[in-house]
Amino acid sequence: MNLLMTLLFGLTILIGTIIILISKNNKKINEFSISISFSVLIFLIFLEIIPETLEFLKYKEVLFFTLIGLLLLKILDLFIPDHDHTEKKSHVFHIGIMACIALILHNLIEGMALYTSLSSGVGILLGIGVGLHNIPMGMVIGSTLKEANCSNFKVIMISLGISLATFIGGFMVYLIGDISNYVLGIMLAITLGMLLYIVFFELLEHLHHQDKKNNVKGFIIGAIIFILSMILGH
Repeated sequence: MNLLMTLLFGLTILIGTIIILISKNNKKINEFSISISFSVLIFLIFLEIIPETLEFLKYKEVLFFTLIGLLLLKILDLFIPDHDHTEKKSHVFHIGIMACIALILHNLIEGMALYTSLSSGVGILLGIGVGLHNIPMGMVIGSTLKEANCSNFKVIMISLGISLATFIGGFMVYLIGDISNYVLGIMLAITLGMLLYIVFFELLEHLHHQDKKNNVKGFIIGAIIFILSMILGH
């Protein structure tokens, strides 16, 4: 049952992607999803991932493994075709690739934590919180890949793969048992570095070319979603 619940909560990313694919006002929804994602990631990084990582690792260790995460995406960046932040289609496709890589790792860790927590009384609430902040993640994946002219089938398959990473994380815990806090801390720190790269070197630059009013609205919606996830998750 715990594995099934982990799977269902992980599939909320796919829900966000489907919302994008069936929407009519793509431009507005796309801009909202980017700004919502930026907002949620900022809150997630500074209010959840950093404090949680510091519980498992020393300050210098967090900096070291976070830097590794940053460098990993930077190295991958070198192997992806050049993109210009003013060229919309190439840039959003680039963001989509970066986001997919980081979210797969993030969801693996999230799946481990979610599966473990489901054995206690707060597991369902944590799952609801995970689902709430996964939906805009699915929206940004769907919008960026769709805008880059990927077919609907390909977008859904990629989103499904990212969603299943949550289940795989839970299944790994099921197979190998408890993971040490130190290893979990390392994985969180690497994820932190990758998300920082996406937020400050990709999404932030993309927001400069969007409608400012939509950005503000998206930030507010993202903040509300995150606050709800914090309330329900805790």
